Amino acid sequence: MASQNDIHPIAAASTPTDISKPAAGAVSNLVAGEVPLPDFVTRDAGGVRVVPDVPGRAAQMQRFVDRVFSSGAYFAGLDYGALSLLLYGPEGPAGRAAAGGKSVRVADSIETFDPERRGLYNSPKAVGGGAAVEYLFAPAWLETIVEVPIFGDLDESGQPLLSGYEKQVRQTPTRLKLDEFVAAMWQEGVRSGLDIAAVRAAIDSAQGERIEIARRSDPQPGTDATVREQTQALHRDDTPAILPNGKIDLGQFKNHFPQVSAGTSLLQKVPRRLGEPGRDIDGSVLEAELPRDFALEDLAGPGTRVERNAKGEFLLAARDGFLNIDKSSHQISITEKIINREGVNQRTTGNLFLVGDQYEEHGEVQEHRSVEGRNMKFHADVFGGVVSLGGDVQLCANLAGGSIKSQGGNIRVDGRISRATIDARDCEVQAGYAEGSSFVVGKLTLARAVACEIVAEEVDIDEAIACSIAARRITIRRAGSRRDVECLISLCLPDFAALDKLRAEQAKAADELKAKIKDCQAALETLQAPPELRNYLAFEERIRAGSLVLNGAQEAQWRQATQRLAIPLKQIRLLRAQIDKLGSELAESETKLADMEALREQAGTAMVCEVAQVAGAVAVQTIALPPDQPVLADIDIKRLRHVLRDTRMVRARLFQGESGRYAWVPPAKQGE
Repeated sequence: MASQNDIHPIAAASTPTDISKPAAGAVSNLVAGEVPLPDFVTRDAGGVRVVPDVPGRAAQMQRFVDRVFSSGAYFAGLDYGALSLLLYGPEGPAGRAAAGGKSVRVADSIETFDPERRGLYNSPKAVGGGAAVEYLFAPAWLETIVEVPIFGDLDESGQPLLSGYEKQVRQTPTRLKLDEFVAAMWQEGVRSGLDIAAVRAAIDSAQGERIEIARRSDPQPGTDATVREQTQALHRDDTPAILPNGKIDLGQFKNHFPQVSAGTSLLQKVPRRLGEPGRDIDGSVLEAELPRDFALEDLAGPGTRVERNAKGEFLLAARDGFLNIDKSSHQISITEKIINREGVNQRTTGNLFLVGDQYEEHGEVQEHRSVEGRNMKFHADVFGGVVSLGGDVQLCANLAGGSIKSQGGNIRVDGRISRATIDARDCEVQAGYAEGSSFVVGKLTLARAVACEIVAEEVDIDEAIACSIAARRITIRRAGSRRDVECLISLCLPDFAALDKLRAEQAKAADELKAKIKDCQAALETLQAPPELRNYLAFEERIRAGSLVLNGAQEAQWRQATQRLAIPLKQIRLLRAQIDKLGSELAESETKLADMEALREQAGTAMVCEVAQVAGAVAVQTIALPPDQPVLADIDIKRLRHVLRDTRMVRARLFQGESGRYAWVPPAKQGE
């Protein structure tokens, strides 16, 4: 016969019921202390079993267990591992597969938790900021109240008389039970992470000790989305370059700017992996931090494209070009020009010898470092050397103590030029300010020049202070001196002595050719004088033109005449060939004479020298130079100052003063 404290399951309803309440009509029939069972929990001789294949099983199971413990009951013969799996294990197919789709035994039965025994269990203590819970195990005593008889006076027979009863508290040693411990700790908020083995060992030892009974399960972090390199071209080869002679150049790197071809796979995206959630001691879920993700398009700069296929997401090169990785935006670009953002120095690049047609530098070019290439643009200061093999050179900042050497194209410096050299005879150079610098250029345009040495074909300067200038065309709007150093302007006039000598030699050669041609023509007329020969030559011309056709007899006669006149005909052909050759030589000679005359005329009228305002010591002088050669063609730029101040080259002093203006007009235009 079952006692009043036994717990009986509720009879199963004909249809599924809400687990938050018992089957309809069953609550009123429950005996005190009984716990209603949801329809996925059964109890029989084999114990209390749970059907795992139920949607939302974990949440339902938590409500059921909480209802059991809060009603003053506990699971006897508890399988804590199975209970934890049902409470907090995986949902869906994984959880059902773990249980094999069959009902899971969680306990032998559900028993009433005797309130007197409930008092044996103390409250645990949270430690480590709530990361763990400790419990003080001590010997357990179960208190019972007994009635002890009280005897008074003796009766007539001498026996003591019972006068009443006294209640006394007696403590009986007992032991904690693991199943009760689980229920007690649940009520204390310890609902996950119990160390059953440690608790069982502490209960069995029956000694007073404080142990850690539960620990929070921290979430396991996932991994951020990242990329996997698909080509070695993403890496520069900064090993020292090997020269053609086999020597190693420590100042140059082997391949600092990688090139790729269209279609090259650069990167593959590795998707992020979500972390595993943890579990707090109270059973609540501790979500793992969401790993970072990104769109591969964020890395795709100009010249690249994103491709998605069965193997994943890939970043590909959309065209041939140079690989450029922007460290600020992390974008990868394939550009037709080389872009460098780290500057040029021994640590990052070494000396650069560029193979592309365009180069863009965003960092400084340090002293003693050089950049050699075509069509170059520098956004930061240049302290080293720039060598242009052709194309334009632009400095957006300053050229300080460095140099530019160019074989053609334009050079523009937006900043200041100081203590620098520019050697570019075939170039046009534009700058705003220059000081203490040397120029050997084709055309120079400056806003202000101070203490500079300048050699050019044409000079256009707004203000020149204490400069040494040599050019064929000079326009200065204001000139002056500094620290007793005058502004010296050397106008390069043509020296026609060598040209006139060469012209005279060429004219003499032409006259000799004319005389030879005349002699050959006279000899030719003498050979052609006999009538028979003149007739033969006339018929020959008509036959070649097709106006005369010979018959058989006439052809025989023509061959006989040709054999008879073979010797004079050969002499005539030789003379005609010689006359043609001499005529070609004469035409070439006359062309040269015409070019010399044009050069002389142009050189005599192309010079300009004008100083609009003289504000300080200014001197203008002339030096003689060959008209067909650049100004001071063989000058060493390192000796520029010495050569320009050398008085031995001076032909005449045109002006010297400290105020006014000066303008020189070529002699050919003075009468205009």
